[in-house]
Amino acid sequence: MVILMCPLTTKNKQSTEDFEKEIASLKTTIESQDKELTRVATSITEKSSSLRNLLDQIYALEIEPAVKRVMTDTCLRLIDKEITEKRLNMELTESDSAFLKKLQKIHPNLNQRELRISLLVKLNYDTKEIARSIGITTRGMESIRYRMHHKLGLGKHESIKTYLSDLAVS
Repeated sequence: MVILMCPLTTKNKQSTEDFEKEIASLKTTIESQDKELTRVATSITEKSSSLRNLLDQIYALEIEPAVKRVMTDTCLRLIDKEITEKRLNMELTESDSAFLKKLQKIHPNLNQRELRISLLVKLNYDTKEIARSIGITTRGMESIRYRMHHKLGLGKHESIKTYLSDLAVS
């Protein structure tokens, strides 16, 4: 009996050591990702702050009102885009930002996660990729799409992807 237990004990010790190494590796990965998130958050905050400072400087300029309006409108659009990016945790193009504004205007009942999913669907991500990017199972993603189908007021045989693509070009 003792002879049989010795290999098991050795194997358990090896498994424990392997798990401890894996835990240490995961902790290191988490620390580096946490540092990266802090860096990105700081960068976004600095960018927003710079845009607000620029807007204040534009307001203070004594230039032709039409030119000032164009400059301030551009700055306000960039600030609005920054706010949306921060809420969705992803970088947006101008067309993505316009699409989300339009979608939110038509369907104010969509939450932030559903808006992000809508954008990813419009950008041709499949269900598995979207699920992975937002940290849920594929089955969970299918449930969200099912609920979104109803929130968007689509018929039984209407496609969310087609609806969102058509909305983006209209």
